[in-house]
Amino acid sequence: MSANAATLMLISSGVAAVGTYSSMKAQQAALNRENYRLETETEMAKIAALQEENARNQYAEKELANNLAYQSIAGYADNSMSFLNMNRQVIENRNKDISDIRLMGKSVDVKFRQQVFENRARTQAVTFGGYTSAIAQLVNGYGNYKWYS
Repeated sequence: MSANAATLMLISSGVAAVGTYSSMKAQQAALNRENYRLETETEMAKIAALQEENARNQYAEKELANNLAYQSIAGYADNSMSFLNMNRQVIENRNKDISDIRLMGKSVDVKFRQQVFENRARTQAVTFGGYTSAIAQLVNGYGNYKWYS
């Protein structure tokens, strides 16, 4: 049992097209896994930012409580301007730190979302390129089959 050259060229093109299709599917799966990982990291970054914000709020609350305790033993009047200024500074520093924490959280979120967007574009390119290549291989194989038979 033997096959002529034209038939072998057609079979070879079919095998190459299947290989291209398989490679395309593997690349798509890898990009989908990468997107899932990025989405998970985005959620973890949001949780970390919330934890940092909560920790900074707790630190400020402790600092305000310490100031109140100091005021009570030092004999300051409740409306003492220096005491009010100390507490205002604590609150302003806390608000600034929380703003920075939120900004960094948004920065990380944007970075991950950009990577997901790029991966989705790459998936579309891989899909289009894979199908185009497989079709070209099949057409070429069929052309060779017709030419040599």
